[in-house]
Amino acid sequence: MPQFDTMTALNTILYGPPGTGKTYELKSKYFDKYVTRETSITSEQHFAETVRPLTWWHVIGIALIEEGASSVSDILNNRWVTQKAAFSESKNVRATIWGTLQMHTVQTSETVSYTLRQSPLLFDKNKDKTWSIIESEFREQAPELYEILESVTNFFPNPDKEIKRYVFTTFHQSYSYEDFIEGIKPVMVDGENGSSIGYEIENGIFKDLCLRAASDPENDYAIFIDEINRGNVSAIFGELITLIEIDKRKNGANPMNAVLPYSKKPFTVPSNIHIYGTMNTADRSVESLDTALRRRFNFIEMLPNPSLLTREIEGIRVRSILEAMNNRIEVLVDRDHTIGHAFFINDKNLDDIRNTFANKVIPLLQEYFYGDYSKMEMVIGSAFFSKKNVSNVKFAVKSDDFDPEGKVYDILNVADKTVISNEAFIEALTKLVTGQA
Repeated sequence: MPQFDTMTALNTILYGPPGTGKTYELKSKYFDKYVTRETSITSEQHFAETVRPLTWWHVIGIALIEEGASSVSDILNNRWVTQKAAFSESKNVRATIWGTLQMHTVQTSETVSYTLRQSPLLFDKNKDKTWSIIESEFREQAPELYEILESVTNFFPNPDKEIKRYVFTTFHQSYSYEDFIEGIKPVMVDGENGSSIGYEIENGIFKDLCLRAASDPENDYAIFIDEINRGNVSAIFGELITLIEIDKRKNGANPMNAVLPYSKKPFTVPSNIHIYGTMNTADRSVESLDTALRRRFNFIEMLPNPSLLTREIEGIRVRSILEAMNNRIEVLVDRDHTIGHAFFINDKNLDDIRNTFANKVIPLLQEYFYGDYSKMEMVIGSAFFSKKNVSNVKFAVKSDDFDPEGKVYDILNVADKTVISNEAFIEALTKLVTGQA
């Protein structure tokens, strides 16, 4: 398997045919590089990790639980709020606190006339201009905040608990910029004339990770993108496609930022973010892979590795089955459309081999050869098909494009022993390996 230096290759894509272990390679060798055991962190680090995912109303609520009735200035100086401010993009934290308190004030408040309230409604302003929580509402709507406060107050490192500094996602055709960077989402807003729909900005998975990494420059963070070529990469990355280059990052030789379209705030990609992707070369969407992506990533090819298939089943070496098929596919199609070793890696007996052919290999070959069964027959042999002669079929008109001596192929269900016996299947595999007709 390929090895690469994650310190220099910040943007890396593993590519190859299906079943060559691209995703397995990432999970088995690289996930752990971005994991910290709780026993190795301090109480301060634990506190920071606890605060990081919380929203403003969360931290204000915990601050009021901790301090009791407080002025905005007191709330501003509470440890939960100051830690949240360290992670936040807000330029005016005091205004953010004011707005959050009013937005989440109970409808029965006699001191707040804010009209566009947003659930949950938990706070109220006292006549002395301090703010309090309505404890009954808090315990009903946000009981988890008491548990969060308890976990910080009585922190004791758990050796079995992990802090992950990575995220994993899979691109697909409908994956969007809003999922990856930022977008707007509808929220219900309570007003004097009933509820209405409002909107708020929501960070995407990559932006969230970048904010975490920026606040923790001593550690590396990573995003793993499976099937990166299945998404519209230019649209998903948007203006950040340039910012992921090593020299354009926050501490690079030529740092750049971009103003994001929804939040209207400048944004840069930290230098301690690593981006990994996997790409299936047999996928037709590879052909349209954006050149902008190609030149901003290091590409590492992963090919089938038959040497990992060490079993011999019924006198037939499993690796020989894979090698024989791939030698023929490479001639008939190309190397990008060969079959990976992972298809057979867990096969322990003949029934497993039967199921692999019926459920994985044959459907894949149908896709590769667009239903051209004569070429599939050249790869796996005749025993996997039944053929019907069409020479006795009378057509309405004749065509020079049609071979009257041709055959109609039906694929046999090789997983079914009543269709093909064990003896016949073993013979079929032997002929596949040796190349006999």
